[in-house]
Amino acid sequence: MNAQAKALDGDAPGRRSVLVEAVVTTLAEAGRPMTLQQLARAVLHVEAGGAHVGARILAPLLEADDRLATVAVGHVGLAAWLQRSDAIDETEFVVFDIETNGGRGGRHRVLEVGALRLRAGRETSRYASLARIPGRVSKFVTRYTGITDEMLVDAPPVETVLDEFREFQAGGVLVAHNLPTDLGYLNREAVWAGRALFAGDGLDTMELSAALLPDLPGTGLATVLEAAGISDSPTHRALDDAGVTAQLFQFLLDKADDREVRTLEDLRRLAARGGPEGRHPGRARELARWSSRNLPPSPGVYIFRDTAGRPLYVGKSTSLQRRVRSHFTDSAGFVRRRDGMLDQIDAIEWEPTGSELRALVREAELITALAPTYNRNRRWRMGRRFVRVGPAESAATHAAAVPRDDAADYLGPFPTSRDARLASDAARRIFDLPSRRSVDKQVPVWRRDAAVAFLGVSREAALRIVDAAETEAAERGAVARRIRRARVLRHPVRGGLGAAPMLAITAGTTPGAAELVRIEDGAIAAIESIARPRRPALRAALRRLGNASPSRSDGNDYERHIVLAWLHTHADDPDAMAWDPDLSRAFVDRVWRRVRQAASAG
Repeated sequence: MNAQAKALDGDAPGRRSVLVEAVVTTLAEAGRPMTLQQLARAVLHVEAGGAHVGARILAPLLEADDRLATVAVGHVGLAAWLQRSDAIDETEFVVFDIETNGGRGGRHRVLEVGALRLRAGRETSRYASLARIPGRVSKFVTRYTGITDEMLVDAPPVETVLDEFREFQAGGVLVAHNLPTDLGYLNREAVWAGRALFAGDGLDTMELSAALLPDLPGTGLATVLEAAGISDSPTHRALDDAGVTAQLFQFLLDKADDREVRTLEDLRRLAARGGPEGRHPGRARELARWSSRNLPPSPGVYIFRDTAGRPLYVGKSTSLQRRVRSHFTDSAGFVRRRDGMLDQIDAIEWEPTGSELRALVREAELITALAPTYNRNRRWRMGRRFVRVGPAESAATHAAAVPRDDAADYLGPFPTSRDARLASDAARRIFDLPSRRSVDKQVPVWRRDAAVAFLGVSREAALRIVDAAETEAAERGAVARRIRRARVLRHPVRGGLGAAPMLAITAGTTPGAAELVRIEDGAIAAIESIARPRRPALRAALRRLGNASPSRSDGNDYERHIVLAWLHTHADDPDAMAWDPDLSRAFVDRVWRRVRQAASAG
């Protein structure tokens, strides 16, 4: 034990560190390995930004304790988990299946969990429970599974089912057909419920089938059952399907035994060769498999760290499970284009955000705070989709690829580069503004300000500035006539620079919730979350959004670029609407309809 560990552990012989005891307790309660950073946040109560410092404090303490061991991808677990019997005949397996409600937007909710506990090929116990969730079961799901609304009335809430199933499967190795998908559904529910995630070190009968029956025409459960000569077929009820999966698993164990596969580790290596990651290099395969089995299919941010806890890369995704895995399975891609990064990744941290926009913002915060080695200083570049209007003393007006800090006004993004060019040409023609080629670039302030108002706000806003200008009536009249004659008005995407503010409505961070975001001048002014929306709560949230102002700090430049990119991508979405500062009845009614739809996606 080094000096730092001794200082924290105390001088009394045999005395255990309070921190180590807290780590052991945390791991035992979680039932799964955790990264040093996650443990630091749990036992030292530090924020995410300081977790790597806490990890360096914990590392020597944990290395010196025989009760703890390092496992895959930089995670720490209980040594007892590794010391359990590795012989297949002495291992307890928990074969499980789930049914979901087929939720919109990929936000499926778990309706039923069924599982069998097996040892030496014999069933020792079983678990089955429906789960009560808000909302109604769709007709399609009822036809597919036979589960009705009436059957769920007396069912326990999904949080209770998660706790019961965790207790049932404790100490066993999870087995399922297409394990990452079923684990993904369970772990997404665990994220929403604030519960620990289920461990991803189980076995997938789909992978085993591919390894042991290489000539199969497919790996779907019905196809594999037929190939195995099992007459029972899936009924789309959790316990029944767990039962046929258990039969398949035993058939595959017998096939594996013919290949002298005797231990759990042998079985895992065999499964890995049959999985979709099997053709990739060793380290990439390990990280890809870990990601698909241990990350939820939820929006969030992730951090790759090296052995010293230094951040290598920060990213975001609408599905952490899919995105992180893709980094290691794309043969032409991301990790391989960053020389040396793959070999340095020791741990993967992640944080759920609930929505894509929150993930974008959190990603920007983490990149600014951590300065990861492999993140590039990205700018949003999609052609010349901004219009630059210079200051009055040099009011050159033209289309621009990116806004800069140069005392000019930038308006955008426009829907297309052509729109930006036409808007710039119209401003020069109507308000006699100079181009970059003009010799004299100075114009009266009122002309320049009226042009900005015309492009970004409205025809009426420009006319008000012209009417108030201190110049000859004939000049004011000529400009006003040109404004009124303009037939086509091309404005920036709402919420963008100089454009009308926008309200974005998305599903919330938890099922049944909605999230409202007001975006103005390319920045997020405020975010409001509403759980189980009601009209009075919506009106109060809209009033708070209306009173908020966007941040103007220089440190938000990166965030502004990603918000502008998001705005352009979602410009035509029905859930991205122009903000009404008067909160008219029509506007509130429209928001209410969209909020109800967003909340129902959970």
